[in-house]
Amino acid sequence: MDDNYRLKAGLCIFDMNDGGRIISVDDDLFGFTGYSQDYVRENELTVFSLFDRAYREDTETILNDAAKEGRVFCIRQPMNCRDGSSLFVHCCGYVRDCSRVEMVISDCRCHDSLDGAQKKLMRQITEQQEKLHMIAENTDDVYYQYDVKHDLMHLTVSITRFRLDYDNCLENFLGRRAAEEFMHPDDVKAYFDEWEKALKKPTKGTMEFRTKAYDDDYCWYSDAYISFADENGEVMEVFGRLANIQKLKTLTSQADSDSEYIKYLLQSDQLTGLYNRKGFTQQAGNLLSRREEGYIYALVYSDINDFSYVNENFGYETGNTMLRDFAECLKAGSTYVMGCRIYSDFFITLCRAKSRAELIKSVEVENTSFTALQKLKFPSGDIRISCGMYILPDGEVELNTAIDNANLARRSVKHSSSILCGIYSQRMRMQKLYEQSICNELHAALENRQIEMFLQPKFHLEKRVIIGAEALARWRNPNGTYKMPFEFIPVLEKVGYIDELDFFIYEEVLRTLEKWKRDDRVLLPISVNFSQHHITQPKFVENLIDTANRFDVDKSFVEIEITESCFSGDTQALFSVMERLRNEGFKVSIDDFGIGYSTLSVLMNAPVDIVKIDKSFIDNIERNKNDRDFVANMCSLIDTANKDIIFEGVETDAQAAILCQSGYTKAQGWLFDKAMPLSDFEGKYMYNSDNK
Repeated sequence: MDDNYRLKAGLCIFDMNDGGRIISVDDDLFGFTGYSQDYVRENELTVFSLFDRAYREDTETILNDAAKEGRVFCIRQPMNCRDGSSLFVHCCGYVRDCSRVEMVISDCRCHDSLDGAQKKLMRQITEQQEKLHMIAENTDDVYYQYDVKHDLMHLTVSITRFRLDYDNCLENFLGRRAAEEFMHPDDVKAYFDEWEKALKKPTKGTMEFRTKAYDDDYCWYSDAYISFADENGEVMEVFGRLANIQKLKTLTSQADSDSEYIKYLLQSDQLTGLYNRKGFTQQAGNLLSRREEGYIYALVYSDINDFSYVNENFGYETGNTMLRDFAECLKAGSTYVMGCRIYSDFFITLCRAKSRAELIKSVEVENTSFTALQKLKFPSGDIRISCGMYILPDGEVELNTAIDNANLARRSVKHSSSILCGIYSQRMRMQKLYEQSICNELHAALENRQIEMFLQPKFHLEKRVIIGAEALARWRNPNGTYKMPFEFIPVLEKVGYIDELDFFIYEEVLRTLEKWKRDDRVLLPISVNFSQHHITQPKFVENLIDTANRFDVDKSFVEIEITESCFSGDTQALFSVMERLRNEGFKVSIDDFGIGYSTLSVLMNAPVDIVKIDKSFIDNIERNKNDRDFVANMCSLIDTANKDIIFEGVETDAQAAILCQSGYTKAQGWLFDKAMPLSDFEGKYMYNSDNK
């Protein structure tokens, strides 16, 4: 072999107790350092003087520590040659007795005579080592290199809890299971199993474990490793990186905890602690999919009557306290399973009992308990609960439909003070389906003109001549029959579609008056009804005016009928609407006067032209003098307010005669004529020889 490729090494013996004085060196050492026996003796060289001045202190510390502990040592340092050049050497040795040290010094640096490729390779290795050391010094991670054959673990940094040599090496690492001493007991088996896997064949892997090797508390570490094999496939080395992942584990744990809390927030009502609707349907659905045998399950839909009054008059905090009180009463129920606050004061509960009677009794007790509690807090109040129950059938349940059914039962007893809990029946569902069909079909019915305007004549009682008409809505069925107003108007009022119906009839009235005017007919005033729902709309009056302006019609022939129920709300706002309509030229009347919503004192100040007296006041005037006197006195007061009077529902000649004798001459009812389609009305009253 070429001498340039031979390992250059020599033996040096020195005495630590004599300041490191060199006792003996062999000729091999002289061969590549330039020193001789004579030179050493003459200059009384110490082992420390051989090393570069910048590294002498570190070298002395390493050798002194090794001598004191009586162990082997290893140094990689630059050494000064006799000619002044620097040589990078590897020194290994041991203490033979308490002071005599034998050390082998070998040349680790490439000679200038080595070819360029080998020089480049050695330079790259040196640079790589320096890079690894730089990474190790500037990161919390620990890099290691494990020598399988010698069971030697070399670390880039010192770990004080392990007994490492001067070069951060740990001998007999796996042989004595050195890591086990500081490892969490639950992680030991998995840790050494992973090492066994790494040593079987070249592979990559990651393991996580808890250890006290770096601190007094267990910390999580991740070990990412790769194992290398020789040409025979035998694993010779394992390289890896130890990273502290305690913060990551803590963040992950916190994220899991936060995720659970967020899930709780998303599914619960913060005020009462019950579920919200989303959480309730999910949890109740899961429970009902595995319901217990022998039990009857039911959904109960509840609300607190007049709850808005509590908020408006006692404040929202009082209202919130009341909601929490009700939630506690629900949870205390003997059949309670889980509950939900949908919104405001509306609640759903899932209940379970052995019998239907037990379910109903439990709900009634809950409601009574809540009412009694509120009576203690508000002695002058009368806070009650309206609730409905739907008994869940066996088998699969569509929960949203079940909730709707319970709500239908609640609405059926909403205004009853004697029924504590309504029970769902199939009739309620049929009514609900009917209402839905009305709403679904309305727009098509308007577009296809299945909604028709009927006119009922108004007559002069004494002269028996027509003096006007009232516009009414009828819904023609495909078979030619008609739905009466009571069949569809309450439904449309409930869902808010009444606006479209009322304005459709209103336009029909304007269109009809314009046609009569164009045909040079003697015009009759026509009254048209508007629901209470319109009065709350901010653009109601503007819409009436704008619509009327599209037709060539004198507004005095249009009578706007407002039902007496409108007076149960804001009367000042109502009076403002009436006044604006009159100022625009419309006539304004109160429909169904006397059924209980208004008083004569309110009527006295109301800006109306006409008062329509409800038929219930004249039904018995033929037989009952008290009724006759009451009507006379009531009408006398209306006369003093300068309002015109018309009676509804006159059906007999006797009724007409009594009213005439009292001085009242305007009426409508079946005595004169019933409501009829526009074509029939025109043929009978508008396009005949009497109307020219």
